[in-house]
Amino acid sequence: MPLIKLSESLAIAEKKGMAIGAFNIGNYESCRAVMHAAVELKMPVIVQVFHRLFNDSKACELAYLVRGMAESADIPVVLHLDHGKTVEHVEKAIKYGFTSVMIDGSELPFKENVAITKEVVAIAQSSNVSVEAELGHVLPKDADNKEIYLTMPEEANDFVKETAVDALAVAIGTAHGHYRQTPKLDLERLKKIRSLVSVPLVLHGGSDTPIEDVQKSISLGIRKINIATELVQIYLDEMANQVSLHKNEFIPLDVYMQPVYEKMKEQVKLKMNQFAFKN
Repeated sequence: MPLIKLSESLAIAEKKGMAIGAFNIGNYESCRAVMHAAVELKMPVIVQVFHRLFNDSKACELAYLVRGMAESADIPVVLHLDHGKTVEHVEKAIKYGFTSVMIDGSELPFKENVAITKEVVAIAQSSNVSVEAELGHVLPKDADNKEIYLTMPEEANDFVKETAVDALAVAIGTAHGHYRQTPKLDLERLKKIRSLVSVPLVLHGGSDTPIEDVQKSISLGIRKINIATELVQIYLDEMANQVSLHKNEFIPLDVYMQPVYEKMKEQVKLKMNQFAFKN
């Protein structure tokens, strides 16, 4: 079926009281693993491409791949720009057929974040594309004063009203990449944000976050959860394993990559099932 917008996908999540997995892809195997997992489970999925891949032809080529797979899949699929940093990233994504974009102004002062987000919303709305933004920031690796990075509920309310975004990524204690210690999510903060903000909420840094806390966050209004690091690590680990198994041996590339694809697909299916749990 044709790609759908993020707002349409998150409406499904809201109706079902679940979160939709948003998985970052970077090549054919990762795209195939994510799409096939969703098709096998008959679940909606968000396929994400990180902004770095817009610096050359990769994002455009991956967009063709995702759209082609989605056309023959009887599930809702969103193609989403992850952590777009500039208006140019957004404009490229729209040109390539993405149905959703994220503008990440989270490192900017509040007023500047509002300004660039409003600009992106105007551009996206004219092309019937959804917009996700971020307020607060996932924790840096060596953060001492974590409080300053977390989303302030009252600011979240003002931000959504001023920008008219379709979804808001909130910072409640997760981080990108591997954790050095188990994160502690500020679920009371999330509850307060949910009481003030009308749009669906997004959790970044979902990889390796304790699933019990993730599922609590879903029950409190998280409707999209980003997963990248876990898939990358599985890819790298299984590639290393294949190198070890087939050292000095010829093996066709598709056969060589099949176990890598299978490992990634199983992880995607695990996450999707965990995010679709019933309260």
